Amino acid sequence: MGQTFDTNVRFTAAGASSSPDVNSHQKNRTESQIDMLMDIKPSELKGAYVPTVNARDLYAFLGIRKDFSTWIKGRIVQYGFVDNQDYLLTQIGEQLFSGTKYRKEYHLTLEMAKELSMVERNEKGKQARQYFIECERRTHSPAIDLQSLLSDPKQLRTALLMYTEEVGALRSQVEELKPKADFYDHVGKAINAQTVQEVAKAIGTGPNRLFSWLRERRLLMPNNLPYQEQIEAGRFRVIERQYEDPRGENHIYARTLITGKGLTWIQKQFAQGATA
Repeated sequence: MGQTFDTNVRFTAAGASSSPDVNSHQKNRTESQIDMLMDIKPSELKGAYVPTVNARDLYAFLGIRKDFSTWIKGRIVQYGFVDNQDYLLTQIGEQLFSGTKYRKEYHLTLEMAKELSMVERNEKGKQARQYFIECERRTHSPAIDLQSLLSDPKQLRTALLMYTEEVGALRSQVEELKPKADFYDHVGKAINAQTVQEVAKAIGTGPNRLFSWLRERRLLMPNNLPYQEQIEAGRFRVIERQYEDPRGENHIYARTLITGKGLTWIQKQFAQGATA
């Protein structure tokens, strides 16, 4: 499933210290005095799920005096943050009597959140930065404390959410790629296979004579399609083609291809004197 991360780090509005050398008991006491929570949630960036924080939560915790939109847009321009790389931009609709009102949500990577916290140059920014550093440490930790995970419902919920979303994303990718896989499989089967006309030219005979020669040796049926045993032997393949008649109607027809194995066999027969 990959690593998970803890969403349960909280800050007090009074700016309680989150120094990494505080013991576990003190951390628990701090968390019991929570006024504000910044959730770390998975967001999909460049096809992978990464931990992110909502910019509005960070904005509220830092106590920014500018309006949110001006602040976040200004920081993005000022520091060159890139959409779908440093943050994910989404829209949420809110149903009002006057209609639907949309608002933009910015889901920040931990790296971007750290930088935004640091540039505030105040105690709140320092606390937030330390928090995100700790989140990154847990995210990149090579081992997961299963006992801790099972004993913490919120952390377990986050892990399950990550797993569910990753599985959902993989299933979506499979469904999306299946038509492409079928297409490339179909094309792949035609690689190194040639039409009867191309083979006839290669061995120095005419296509009609080669078709007749193949039918006489019961390699092809009267309709010029190969017998099933010849297909199973790997000498021939049949592909479908489509054409449009003068009335604009589409028609599908089957076309015989000679594989590399089939060409070798035919050339060998010709070398032994069986001409077409």
